[in-house]
Amino acid sequence: MFVSPQEYYREQGGSPRKRFGQHFLIQPKTAERIVASAELTASDVVVEVGPGLGALTRFILPRVRRLHLVELDRDLAAFLERDLPASECHVSFYREDILNVDLCALGQGREDHLVLLGNLPYNISSPLVFRLLESRRCIKRAVFMMQKEVGERLAAHPGGKEYGVLSVLLGLYARVQSLFVVGPGQFYPPPNVDSLVVSIDFRDCLSPETPSFEFMRQLVSTCFQKRRKTLLNCLKGLTGLNAASLAEVLALSGIDPQRRPETLCPEEFLLLAKNLDAWRSAR
Repeated sequence: MFVSPQEYYREQGGSPRKRFGQHFLIQPKTAERIVASAELTASDVVVEVGPGLGALTRFILPRVRRLHLVELDRDLAAFLERDLPASECHVSFYREDILNVDLCALGQGREDHLVLLGNLPYNISSPLVFRLLESRRCIKRAVFMMQKEVGERLAAHPGGKEYGVLSVLLGLYARVQSLFVVGPGQFYPPPNVDSLVVSIDFRDCLSPETPSFEFMRQLVSTCFQKRRKTLLNCLKGLTGLNAASLAEVLALSGIDPQRRPETLCPEEFLLLAKNLDAWRSAR
């Protein structure tokens, strides 16, 4: 049913495409472990990002009733579609970029039932996680293998160089776990770095009075664009408040205006956003 990448390219010709960041997982036990980490149930609707030659697909198929395969490489998508058993009628193929896919539409309008899995190339890892945050109400969980450096940023703590915009937003809207490291030798062709499997469980437990996700993202992004500057300097221009008013809002939030953005935990960013929003609304 499934072939190794070496067999595929020997028969079809060509080689893995660098522009797609293709590194195929060739260790079945690792693939099975990744799928098991998603804790799939019969009610889940699953989206596999970049199934390639089906390393994860073979272990997903027996576990779910509905599977969407999104593959940008049209040759691989056509090959995998032909290779799947005819009985697998619950599988849908999409030959397109996952960043252009309406995820909630794939979830069939149901909330908290969509699970995403995949081995992500470096260039889409962060943009895709932002897309998941925007679509979080219809997503239950994501289990991704990605470059170790990128994965470490998702669960980073305040104060470190890995801590950034995604660390803060995921800290507010999800729970991130680093599961296990996968070495280069488990891929064809082998990458130059280790990979990390991470689990992202989405939650929307913030109160209705919480500022919008768009405002939260704008606030955090603005601060981290100047991460070595003080909060007082970072926030100028974002809120329309003068320095004295900003200092007052920071004091109300219990935050020293001389602190740098990278020292604030997600909850402090949330409190600051609430107070900034309330101050602007009152004037």
